Amino acid sequence: MAGRPDDQQAPLPDASGRAFPCTLLQERLWSQARSGRPYGLNVAMRWQVTGRLTQDVAQRALQALVRRHEILRTCLREVGGRPKQVILPDCPIKLRSIDLSALDADAAMARAEEIARKEAIEPIDLGVAPLFRAGLLRLGPGRSILLLTFHATVADGWSIGLLVAEFEAAAKLIAAGAAPGNTEPELQVVDYALWERELLASGALEQSRQYWRRRLKGLTGTAVPADHEQADRRGDRGDIVSLLLPPGLGSAVDDFASRHGFTLYGLAVAALALLLHRVTGEAKVVIGSQVAHREEPAAELLAGPTVNSITLCLPVDSQASLLAFARVAADEVREALHHQRVPFEAVVRELPEGAGERLHAVNLVVHRSYSGTREAERAHADFTLLSLPSFSSGTQWDLNFFLIWRDEGWRMSCEADRYLYDSSTVSELLEGWRTCLEALVASPDLRLADCPALRSIATRAATMPIDAPALQTAGHREPIPVHDPARQVVRFHEDGSRTPMIAINNRSVYYQLARALGTDRPFIDIQTYHPDGPLDLSGYSFDDFATYAVRLIRSAQPSGPYLLGGHCVYGALAFEAARQLQRMGEKIELVCLFDTWAPGYRETMSRKHQKRRQRQLRVRARLNRIEQYRRGEISLKDLVWVPILRRFGYQTPPGEPTEADLFTGRWFDDHIRDAAHEHRPAPANIDAVLFRSAETLRGRLFDERMGWGSIVAGRLYQANIDSPHLDMFQEKPAAAIASFLGPLLAATEGRRSG
Repeated sequence: MAGRPDDQQAPLPDASGRAFPCTLLQERLWSQARSGRPYGLNVAMRWQVTGRLTQDVAQRALQALVRRHEILRTCLREVGGRPKQVILPDCPIKLRSIDLSALDADAAMARAEEIARKEAIEPIDLGVAPLFRAGLLRLGPGRSILLLTFHATVADGWSIGLLVAEFEAAAKLIAAGAAPGNTEPELQVVDYALWERELLASGALEQSRQYWRRRLKGLTGTAVPADHEQADRRGDRGDIVSLLLPPGLGSAVDDFASRHGFTLYGLAVAALALLLHRVTGEAKVVIGSQVAHREEPAAELLAGPTVNSITLCLPVDSQASLLAFARVAADEVREALHHQRVPFEAVVRELPEGAGERLHAVNLVVHRSYSGTREAERAHADFTLLSLPSFSSGTQWDLNFFLIWRDEGWRMSCEADRYLYDSSTVSELLEGWRTCLEALVASPDLRLADCPALRSIATRAATMPIDAPALQTAGHREPIPVHDPARQVVRFHEDGSRTPMIAINNRSVYYQLARALGTDRPFIDIQTYHPDGPLDLSGYSFDDFATYAVRLIRSAQPSGPYLLGGHCVYGALAFEAARQLQRMGEKIELVCLFDTWAPGYRETMSRKHQKRRQRQLRVRARLNRIEQYRRGEISLKDLVWVPILRRFGYQTPPGEPTEADLFTGRWFDDHIRDAAHEHRPAPANIDAVLFRSAETLRGRLFDERMGWGSIVAGRLYQANIDSPHLDMFQEKPAAAIASFLGPLLAATEGRRSG
């Protein structure tokens, strides 16, 4: 039981609330969350707690923050076709408690890190407040880890620092028997959103708008050649590599900045630009960066996302001295900060379509103090919090460099898209950045061309082709191989003129559906089980299986628009394949989910609800077998003895053929189901239709939309089919599916042609 969470949820808040406009940043993040690449949108933080902090005190302190700050009881919902901030009058929270104290110290810390990694990437539903999660991991007496994970639409690094300081103060008062203050701050996020729109409409920022128009015209981002190129998976997983600067180098940087009038931020930009110049060979380097965007005094105490992105463009002259280049970087930073009040979203909106997408392939963040606070200044008698390094929630940039002060000194980090870069490459880049920073302060009068430290940084080779081998590090192997896809494809009505229906399954069962849809609809039945199997596919993720399915799909139909579908778990596979195809720029007309539960729907239930649900399923299965016996479809032995033998570990009576013998692809089914249990799909702006069989139970533990309501961000249609789960493609139910699907596809294709 060690390490299992207390999953009992707080009561759901009242769904009513007041709707207000979003900030431009929130609108962009909302769109990204509903796109094919909703990655890196969690701000996952953790603190080491030393001393006495009880779960009750921590939860009450968090609840006090929720009452005080509107953004912590805000969700985002679509109103009139636009995202709106919906503020709830009340929002109970649940502090998840996980007791690891039964484990030894090393095992407890390892388990705590595993939990924190999973917590960082777990999606947050934007439609349900609060848009943050909290957890307290008990390591032992007086030792815990506090986890706070916010969606980027409600918090940034600065505001988390404010919230943590308030949390500490509130917890101290509650522990002492006093009530924390509940006075609302002067400025809330809805006020900030209205002010932002008024400022843009006033014309006061027109000069800055013109600056960015000129500065970014025709500009492309600097991309470091990658080890692997997999556009369909870019961004969904990130790894963070760090190194601690020697104390002597940190002091030398501070002294150099003070002597020459530089900021640490400007020096970090100069060093990173030198690194990018060396590894790419480019004479003009483009870096994205973030600023707090809190020039107004009231905004300094605002809990909410105000962070803004700026673009830095630095020409690199190899004949200039390092000091001269540092001054160029300082001037560029100073000018960009002067025009920082224009929201990046407004800047990108004025660029040609697609021009802003890869503008910030490399990003830089500099914090003088992590989360806006210094741990050494925050000691209390009851407990202290020490900020710990974060885990990646996915990447919005190919490479995201950090320079952050912690109690132990300056820490350089780089969060990299692990499907693009090996960890060894990221370590080399990080060492190169440190080398460039050291060269700036140690040899400022040397020319760039004459600096031995810079010359030691090699130019990287060009990016590998898209179909290059998959990443070998971080537990990933070669992609699931595709040897002869023609052996896995069955075609019907090849001469039809409409968009082909591509159905994914492990056995060819779609003949009646292909027939019912008519001869004008080409039908492609892809049998995914591997013809060279059985193979050991353990360890492959559901995304890996989707990549394998995409390769089969594209071998059958090289380009879109695509109409996909699948039965049971293969419906979920079709949806993930559609997501990957959409990221490649392909058009997805519709995904058909044939009696498919959304991955994660059952797995994220509480243990009590999982057991209750499983019990209902067993009762239903038993009743179905009795009905089969009464109809003469199974024998008395099948009704009585088979369940008894299964309970004792026998799947079928000894000597009889197993199901794996009867169906060649059973081994593949087992692997893909195992992968689906671990998969947690993010929302995707894809239209889908759910066909639900009559065999699927109804009730509180059996969502009418089978868990897809929060995942399908496009249109989600539903049809109920009077058929058992395994018989959905017999003649009568197939005809019912076709009668619903035919007009829907005609309307979809009509919208496309129109």
